[in-house]
Amino acid sequence: MWMANNRLCLNPSKTELIWLGSPRRLQSFTADSVVLSRITVRPADRVRDLGVVVDSDLSLTAHVSYVTSTCFCHLRQLRLIRRSLSTDAAHTLVRALIHSRLDYCNGLLAGLSTSQMMRLQSVLRAAARLVLQLPARASVAAAMRDTLHWLSFPHRVTYKLCLLTYKCLHGLAPDYLSSFCVPLSTVTGRSHLRSADGFQLLVPRTRTVTLGPRAFCSSGPVSWNTLPVGIRDPGLTLSAFRQQLKTFLFDI
Repeated sequence: MWMANNRLCLNPSKTELIWLGSPRRLQSFTADSVVLSRITVRPADRVRDLGVVVDSDLSLTAHVSYVTSTCFCHLRQLRLIRRSLSTDAAHTLVRALIHSRLDYCNGLLAGLSTSQMMRLQSVLRAAARLVLQLPARASVAAAMRDTLHWLSFPHRVTYKLCLLTYKCLHGLAPDYLSSFCVPLSTVTGRSHLRSADGFQLLVPRTRTVTLGPRAFCSSGPVSWNTLPVGIRDPGLTLSAFRQQLKTFLFDI
């Protein structure tokens, strides 16, 4: 009725429905179809939202599988023409085709299991071997850091979270995100603590152990609080913050 009153038409071929919850709750839940404007929409195990594949248990396993398969497909195609490319050209293509997919919305992958992180890290290793023309089994960790200056995938997630937190604290992010970044110095009863003098943020309590800490309201402040005091200095410019943050993550 609301859609009809506002002259909106529901496209059944593009409408998806998903029920979200823990695996235990989903097993005891009967997923029924929903009727919208006389169109029946049946629940799905996974949906695509702004390029991110979301599964019903929010594990993002489907998204990791989609990203890794897409990236390896592009790497196989690039490998066919690698001999015709210079190192700089190969590096540029990898950044455009591989890094852009790995970095897109990777802040959502905070708190992901180690096995899933390593699947995405394997894409970076394969891309580095392609650019540097190394054998398939060659160790590439040092070359990624010293020659290509690439962060590992877990550190790329931390970089994205800390950068977004910096923007929240400096009025460069939407208000609904900035509201999650609360300095301890502004919290009643916490302003006298030593942590408040170090520009740390309030980490809210979460109701769930697995999903709660992965939300930005928790993962953003947690990542920010792990940075050295000098990098958390509010007087740093954006470019200086990026440089010091990347240097810190390289040294971990």
